[in-house]
Amino acid sequence: MVRSFRGNGALVVPFGVGPAVLAGGWTALVLHGRTGVRWLWWSVAAVLIGVAVVLASVAATVLGRLDAADRLTYLILAWAAIAPILALAARRGVRQAGPVRHVVAAVVFVVGFVGGFLVAEQFLAPGS
Repeated sequence: MVRSFRGNGALVVPFGVGPAVLAGGWTALVLHGRTGVRWLWWSVAAVLIGVAVVLASVAATVLGRLDAADRLTYLILAWAAIAPILALAARRGVRQAGPVRHVVAAVVFVVGFVGGFLVAEQFLAPGS
């Protein structure tokens, strides 16, 4: 039996790709505060891994394996927190002065990301 994404299929963007982008952004901010670390490479890798999990969930849904898709949903949402922690554990660089800037930047990133999505939703309403 083949399933489709009719109706709520567009929700894969904010609830699937959104956490992948947050994982990449937070990974970049965590690693940017350390010297001698390739923060851009690690952050792009975090986004790509998150998107791969989303695509696996989509494939499981289309193939009718909703039990697997449900389990992958938890991993998609948790990846936003797991990726920066893994990157920090794998890449221990010397911490730069001023970590408060990076914490503030992480909060501003989330507010801007969610706010941008909400503003875009006003101009590009679902179903348009």
